[in-house]
Formats: sequence, structure tokens, C-alpha cells
Amino acid sequence: MAEIAKLARTDDDQDAITILQAKLQKVGEEYRRIISITPSSLRGAPSTHTLSQRLDWVDAQVLNPIERLLEALDPENRHLLSLWPEEPDPELIPDYDDIAEGLRSMKLLGQNLAIILAKYRYHDLQPGPMIRYNIVAAIAAVLDENLPTLRASRGTFDPNTKRFHGPYPEVMRRIFQEITGTYEQLDALIKEQVDERRR
Repeated sequence: MAEIAKLARTDDDQDAITILQAKLQKVGEEYRRIISITPSSLRGAPSTHTLSQRLDWVDAQVLNPIERLLEALDPENRHLLSLWPEEPDPELIPDYDDIAEGLRSMKLLGQNLAIILAKYRYHDLQPGPMIRYNIVAAIAAVLDENLPTLRASRGTFDPNTKRFHGPYPEVMRRIFQEITGTYEQLDALIKEQVDERRR
């Protein structure tokens, strides 16, 4: 945090640093949680499955098996589950209606997930870039509120390094690194936030 405060030129304002740190910690916790449960290209993600791979998996491993199980649990088919002549205590036999109800709820969840995945695949909206965009937007909002003297700017382009330098982009990159564990240029995403603030 000291490095970020120095980049933002607020290292002499301990109150501002404390408030900024608390706000950024909340942002970091939320997006680390999102990264940890969402397949993407980001470091810390549970897998790198694409939207197409996830959609295929939902069909093959969730929706199709549920359809077969619901058919098996249909009242007209339950006689096939008879355990006679080795019937256990009735209390040990699960309630087939409750199981079927849970499966129908899971089927609805799977169908909704399939619709979401298909929609984002159609629009080529991958989770990794979407998470990056939202992290950068959240950081920018915190900086707006807590460091109003830090002007939103892309910085100055250095033709030698082919990157933009300046307090604002460096602060954004450093905070992004703290959240994701990865240092990225983020030039296009920072430009979007700067452009929004100039409208």
C-alpha cells in the first residue's frame, strides 16, 4: 500500500491511505472470490474451460443425466426400484418425490446456466476480459471517491517501452496486480475509464 500511496502522491496523508486501503481490500476480496469460482484465463481461476467447453459439459454432465434420473423416478417406474425380498427399514429409503423436486431445481439451474453461456459465447464475451474490465472499473471508482486529486489520465506514451507512463496508470496497474497477482499493461481498459470521465 505504501508503494501505491507514493505513486498517487498521498503518502503523507495517513487517513486517506487508511480509507483507501479499506475500500480496495473489499474490492480485492470480492474479485478474488469471483476469480476463484469462475473458469477463465486469470491466475487463480479454478480452470481455463472455455464457454463452449462449459456448455458441452452442462449438457453432458448435468442436463442429460437429470433427464434420465427424472424418468427413472417417475411414479410409473418406481416399481423397478423395488428391493424386495431384502427390503430395508422404510426410514432408510429416500423420499423419491423430494429427490425429483431437487433434480427439477437443478435442471432449471442448468438450463439457465446454458442460456447464459450460449449468450456470452454468441457475443464473444469471455469471462477473463469481463473480470478484468470490472476490476479496473471498480478500482477507478474507488480512486474517484477517495483520491479526487489523482487525475484520471492515460499518462504519456513512451515509444521505447511502447507503454503509457504516469501516476494514474501506474496506480491502476499496481492495484490490479495486488488483486490478481498479475502485472498487466491494461492500456485499453484504463483508456476506457479515462474516456468515461471526460464525457
